[in-house]
Amino acid sequence: MNRFLSKDFLAGVMFIAFGLIALWLGRNLALGTTVRMGPGYVPHTLAEIMMVLGTIVSLLPLFKNAGHTEKQAVWIPAGIAALLFILAGRYILPSLSPSPLVARLSDDWLLLVSTTGVLAVLLVTALVSILGKVHASPDATVDTVEAPKWRPITMVTIGIVAFALLLETTGMFPALVALVVISSLGGDEFKLWEVAANTVVLTILCVIVFKVGLSMNIAVLNGVW
Repeated sequence: MNRFLSKDFLAGVMFIAFGLIALWLGRNLALGTTVRMGPGYVPHTLAEIMMVLGTIVSLLPLFKNAGHTEKQAVWIPAGIAALLFILAGRYILPSLSPSPLVARLSDDWLLLVSTTGVLAVLLVTALVSILGKVHASPDATVDTVEAPKWRPITMVTIGIVAFALLLETTGMFPALVALVVISSLGGDEFKLWEVAANTVVLTILCVIVFKVGLSMNIAVLNGVW
């Protein structure tokens, strides 16, 4: 079994990809500071956390199935390279380059660690392909990837799109109803009372958090509240 086709490795790569896409889409949002957060502070932080988690999730199965020789040839050099990159990004690169990207990289520990993680995944993948064993040993346990289940994927995607389209036109409550109902159709069982209960609980939580707690200008039902 190809170790790069395991569930954990591909899930980690997916987390990293989502984090990178989120950083790219929010590249023009002002970050602000921890005390005075800008509109891009939370999305950027969540994207960086997702990249760090993706690094851990993707590298763990590769390390667990690595032999002693591979650990010496691949993992030790990769670990040293990651440590050197963090030190260089924090203390050396700012004095060599006036680039705003380098300055931000050196000032933001989370961004530096997440960037190092992405580079580490790329380096380990290349070194394992060249020096290590791409295929797991016969006695190793590898959680293989199953065929995608298109029905839940499709219905959840449609539910999210419907929520986004309805949120500004009809309000939060109709958007949540559409999200829950359409997403529930992707499951094997559809129970009306469960859908109704989920809608009520989710609406109450969203009102408490976003409308009352954060005082966000979101209509619960357009024209009413």
